[in-house]
Amino acid sequence: MKQFFSWLLLVAGLCGGSTPLCAQAPQALTYSEHIAPIVYTHCTPCHRRGEVGPFPLTNYQEVASKAQTIKFVTGIRYMPPWKADPKYSHFLDENTLTDSQIQQIKDWVDNGAPRGNPNQEPPLPAYPAGSQLGTPDLVVPMAQAYTHQGNLKDIYRVFVLPTHLQQDQDIAAVEFRPGNKRITHHALLGQDTTQRGPQRDVAQEGYGYTNFGGYGFSPTEENWGSWVPGAQARYYPSGLGKKLYKGANILLQVHYGPTPLTQSDSSVVNIFFARQPVRRYVQTIPLSPIQITNGPFVIPANMVRTFHAEFQVPTDVSLVSVLPHAHLLGKSWKIWAVKPTGDTIRILKINSWNFNWQGAYRFPTLLRIPAGSRIMAEGTYDNTTNNPRNPFSPPQTVTWGEETTAEMFVVYLDAVPYRPGDESLVLSAQTEKELFQRPQTKLYPVYPNPTGGGSVTVGFALAHSAPVKLTLTDARGRVVRQLAPSRTFASGPHEVKVATEHLPTGLYFVKLETPDFSQTQKLVVGP
Repeated sequence: MKQFFSWLLLVAGLCGGSTPLCAQAPQALTYSEHIAPIVYTHCTPCHRRGEVGPFPLTNYQEVASKAQTIKFVTGIRYMPPWKADPKYSHFLDENTLTDSQIQQIKDWVDNGAPRGNPNQEPPLPAYPAGSQLGTPDLVVPMAQAYTHQGNLKDIYRVFVLPTHLQQDQDIAAVEFRPGNKRITHHALLGQDTTQRGPQRDVAQEGYGYTNFGGYGFSPTEENWGSWVPGAQARYYPSGLGKKLYKGANILLQVHYGPTPLTQSDSSVVNIFFARQPVRRYVQTIPLSPIQITNGPFVIPANMVRTFHAEFQVPTDVSLVSVLPHAHLLGKSWKIWAVKPTGDTIRILKINSWNFNWQGAYRFPTLLRIPAGSRIMAEGTYDNTTNNPRNPFSPPQTVTWGEETTAEMFVVYLDAVPYRPGDESLVLSAQTEKELFQRPQTKLYPVYPNPTGGGSVTVGFALAHSAPVKLTLTDARGRVVRQLAPSRTFASGPHEVKVATEHLPTGLYFVKLETPDFSQTQKLVVGP
């Protein structure tokens, strides 16, 4: 017994030092130090006032009041709502939690959701307001508010928005900003120069006109832009873009979902002009029931059906993004391509489709599809009582239709003609490998570099939320320009567009500064 107590004393003495022989007590998790960085990065962008989240998560009180809900929805991976299978393919803006982060949230909640030291809380990032991209060159609003009746019925309303452009304009980004996110399910944008849109508008009573199934005619361009809740607006890569024609009208088709309350909406389209010449215009390749090989597109009651569609590309193309679309019976998607050699190109896999979370998935690099390849799509639909979203009880036979209670099978692939080197054209400031790891604070090389005096892109990533200062200095170290207002950015990748017009020819330096990091990149301005 005496030897036993002597051993205990020896161990106690060792534990009082720095020896690794003794296990240390687990670190206490607090909101301030551990949970706030996770929430501000993965939750708050949607869960804040004016965005799509049903309640805000912008401070300790708001997060703690929803702690049990957060623990549950993250534990079953319902939130954050990223539907693409990361084991199949990867995309920009991936918003997923690691197993470690999910466990941290669970342990924190189970321990009573302690706040910790408020002085350790990171500042709430300065999320964009009014636009996710900055100041638009052209703002095209709805001319008046539209009232959606509270009759629990869907409506697809088309609004004709004049642009009054005096000449053709290359477009770097199109951004839809919903006025009432509670009733706006999604929006499709086309452009038209035929004046048939205004004619249909005048022919129907009220502002805009109702049309299920497109715009009611074939406009100049049907798939000019789109929006779904949670979508992240993005610029097209340098050299790629859309065209907006002189005197064109934007056709805005808004799907207003069923609601028991009469509500109004007044939405806006933000347009950003291209600063660099657009050498390739983005076009949309659609897969629809026309390409289904095992049709017709009918889903009998009490059945699960998988439809297969394929399309052969006649020339080499580079894919920019992919967007599948289905309604409440949708169960899963798998989209891939088969080269003439028989090799497979993975595009997108969604194991658990959710009607409320759908949108375009943008590739980290342009994805080449060689000529003669077959693009394949499989969509599975569950029309049984096992589907909790089934709109009919008992189930009924469902066919094609725009209504929420009908079904659709559509895949939109945005593409451009292939050019050598597309495979190495990164569509964000990060490499594909870095996108799938915890980001490190880093300032990326400026591009294009050298520049002839147009705009350049400054990309950087932050390991955690931090105040950022970006400055441009000349070769002597003198500050030439403040590139962005000093503010706090969320963790992850960011891009800032910088105009270099009127800068004298010479060598410059772009400097990124945070409280604990500093890095500089060269920029050459040529004649």
